[in-house]
Amino acid sequence: KGSNGNGTSGSTASGSDPVSFSRSLWHGGLAGKTNQLGNRWMDKPVQFILAPNGEMGIVGEHSVMDGTPTTRMCDEVLDAVYSPSFDHGPSGANSPINPIPLEFDTNKELLSRIEQAKKRSDELVASQTLTYHLTSVKHKKDIKTYGIGPDGWTQMIIQLAYDRWCINHGKPSGSREMGGMYEAATTRRFQKGRTEAIRVVSNEVREWLAAMRDRNSSAEEQKRLLVAATKKHIKDAQDAGAAMGIDRHLLGLRMLVQDGDGDKALELFNDPLFQRSKKWVLSTSAIFSKHFHVYGWGEVVPDGFGVAYMTGYDGSSPFAVHRMFVSSFFFLC
Repeated sequence: KGSNGNGTSGSTASGSDPVSFSRSLWHGGLAGKTNQLGNRWMDKPVQFILAPNGEMGIVGEHSVMDGTPTTRMCDEVLDAVYSPSFDHGPSGANSPINPIPLEFDTNKELLSRIEQAKKRSDELVASQTLTYHLTSVKHKKDIKTYGIGPDGWTQMIIQLAYDRWCINHGKPSGSREMGGMYEAATTRRFQKGRTEAIRVVSNEVREWLAAMRDRNSSAEEQKRLLVAATKKHIKDAQDAGAAMGIDRHLLGLRMLVQDGDGDKALELFNDPLFQRSKKWVLSTSAIFSKHFHVYGWGEVVPDGFGVAYMTGYDGSSPFAVHRMFVSSFFFLC
């Protein structure tokens, strides 16, 4: 809390509920209202946003900053601030820093471009849907008694929700293709390692979803297939974290292809199945913080979803679901 300082951006819009506060971090207000994208540095990996009421969060460009180190940074900062021994320094009224206005030289063309940018940013904000769900779930230890881990349980919930969303939006059972689903696995145990993709979609998941659609399927059969699907997910997650996934290797191979290498070199990457498999309709990931439980990002394809969640709490599991037309940001509340 306090007045704006170095590294922060002042915001005039905020709210106590997760959705309005998240929107205030991203663009300064609710859709169709106070749009302050002009007060956000969207090319920076970490930007602190401070509201007049003392609420604070960060927004950042995702390509150079992952959620895990960002969360650790936030937790360590908050641990320090909450400590009784923390030196908060002088109050804003006694601060030796005197901000100096920076005047810009403008002309008609520049002002016209600014207005065009404002219009495009308004359209972008209006196109975005953001929802937050706090689910009432059993304790983690109770979930584990069924032979299912909390993360696998959550991933299957997302798959089931998307399957039912497709059915409700005119895609009959059995007639649609399963959407590619991405979950991030950390590879930081390796030098310069960041992430690998956990490919959640599998034959086991497909069989479980089919059973969940089948009114004649018994609860015992549905449970058996759910356990099988989550076990497959655990194995794939372990392989991805051990650098035994496929996506980073395929990306490396693709980057080695040079102009003029011919169609043969691009045969794999132009294959329709390969193209469909890397269309991440569901971009998902999980972090955990003892200080905050709201964070998120946009989807990575126009008809997709960005789904952020936490499984570290007993008795609840928060979800933040985003549909929008860009994916180059994330925020932590």
